[in-house]
Amino acid sequence: MVIAMATYNGARFVSEQIRSIQDQTFRDWVLLVRDDGSRDETCRQISLMAQHDARIRLLADDLGNQGAIGNFAALMEAALKERADYLFFSDQDDVWLPEKLSTMLAAMKEMESREKSVTPLLVHCDLEVVDERLKVISESFANYSRLSPATADLGVLLCQNQVTGCACLINRRLLELACPVPSEVLMHDWWLALLAAASGKVGFIPIPLVKYRQHGGNVLGAVSFGLRLLRLLKSPHQWQRHIGVIKVGIWQSGLLAERISERKCKLSDGVLEQIYTYARILEIAPLKRVLILRGDEIGKTALRTGWVFYLLLTLLKKRKMRKGDA
Repeated sequence: MVIAMATYNGARFVSEQIRSIQDQTFRDWVLLVRDDGSRDETCRQISLMAQHDARIRLLADDLGNQGAIGNFAALMEAALKERADYLFFSDQDDVWLPEKLSTMLAAMKEMESREKSVTPLLVHCDLEVVDERLKVISESFANYSRLSPATADLGVLLCQNQVTGCACLINRRLLELACPVPSEVLMHDWWLALLAAASGKVGFIPIPLVKYRQHGGNVLGAVSFGLRLLRLLKSPHQWQRHIGVIKVGIWQSGLLAERISERKCKLSDGVLEQIYTYARILEIAPLKRVLILRGDEIGKTALRTGWVFYLLLTLLKKRKMRKGDA
């Protein structure tokens, strides 16, 4: 079992996170760390810890700075070469509860007992939102962000990610299907969630097993539903950001259709058609788009902001998508 940790200038918290992994009740793991060109003491700290724990390995390559998505994409390729049967993802600045690995592995094995061995599977858990000193902000990231991960199906995930990378576990079949990770996807965890929802299964554990640290330097981080809505109402920049995310989500659904088609995945009835509906939604007349999406059960679950999604979607013009449109 492999844990993939992506680091970049994480010296403030990375040692604490690695110690929380070392304190796990499940101990048969390998931690693969890839640093993305840190200019602080991150690599030195990891190297010192690796000298005393053979399970920790700091990778070296000539890829240079890849950004968050590219960093995790490289780690996923490394995990494939390691013949990982299961893969966890770790940020550099969180703290894992001692039972995280054992609880999530048990849930994965329970899912595997019900599914075929070739089924791509993903298990993810809730998180406890904390500040940089680990003081609790919210006991549930799902509630804090008004997400509904327990019921989020493909129709929801196409336009709204509800899987947090540092809280998820995937099996080898999903890892093989996901690699190589397209550089155009918005985040690696969204890509994994889409693949699992389309061609396999997604399971959710409604227990916070990660202290999700917020410190101002997070790549994405946790934003409360209320604050997100307030920013949207007050800032034109936030409207543009939401438009960018929608554009990439539409483009991403096309990449999803390509991947599951080229890998000849076995899909439930209507799945590919649902994906293509969203991938081609800008080809539909603006005023018809909402009806089409609702007919195919595509849309966000946060009803109080669902109108924003549909409004912005009707305003988008049909044009060829390009990498970096977000």
